[in-house]
Amino acid sequence: MRRHRQIALLGFPGVGKSSLAHHFVYKHFYNEYDPNIKTKLQHQCVINGQEYELTIIDNAGSDQYTLNHIDFENSDAYILVYAIDDLQSFKMISKIRDKIISTSTLTRIPMVLVGNKIDRNDDRVVSNEEGRNLANLWKVQFVEASAMDIRAVQEIFEKSIRAMDYNDTNDNGTNQYSSNDKLNYRRSSNSNSINNSNSNSNSKQDINRNLSKNQNLTNKTCSIS
Repeated sequence: MRRHRQIALLGFPGVGKSSLAHHFVYKHFYNEYDPNIKTKLQHQCVINGQEYELTIIDNAGSDQYTLNHIDFENSDAYILVYAIDDLQSFKMISKIRDKIISTSTLTRIPMVLVGNKIDRNDDRVVSNEEGRNLANLWKVQFVEASAMDIRAVQEIFEKSIRAMDYNDTNDNGTNQYSSNDKLNYRRSSNSNSINNSNSNSNSKQDINRNLSKNQNLTNKTCSIS
C-alpha cells in the first residue's frame, strides 16, 4: 500500500533548498532558480520495498517571518537547511525550528538538519561539530551535503522518511516538545511583526516554470534500498 507523505524544506534564502529538492526529484542538478518562488513537487519513491507518494514543499526564501503556516499544518516532516558558508543561515535555523514547534499540532516532529554546500568547504564558517551538536541537542538526524551529490541528497530524504515512519510506529519518539515549550515561544513571538516581501526575476521564473512543466509531463520514481 502506497503511503502519502508531505515534506517541507525550510531555511534561510539561498541555502540550496530548491537545488536539493529538484535534484532529488529530477536526478539533475539545477544551479539556477528563483529563490522567491515556492514550489510543490510530486514524487514517487520506494524505500526497502515500501512505496511512497511524496509531496515536497520548497518554501521559497523562508525565514522565521515569512513561513507559511499551512506548510506546518499539512507537512509530515521538515528538512531544515543551512549553508556551511553562511553563519546567518545557521543562526536562523533555530528560529525556524521554534516556529515549527509553536505552530505544529504534532508532539513528535520528524526533522532532519542539513548543512548544505560542503562543496564550498574552503569558505566554511559553520563547523561540522557545530551542526552535529545542534542536531544532538534537538535529537534529530544530521547530514552535511552538497546539492550536487545525488547520494547525499537521497540520504537526506531517506532519513526524513524513516523519521516519519518511526513516529508512526513508536510511541516513544525522542523529538518531543511540551505545551510549555510552545507557549514560551508564542510569548516571545508576540513582539515580532510578520513581514513578507518578494522580488521577481523573469529569467529565473522561466526556469521554475520549465521545471514545473517537466514535473507534469513525467512521473519520476526513485528506489532506495
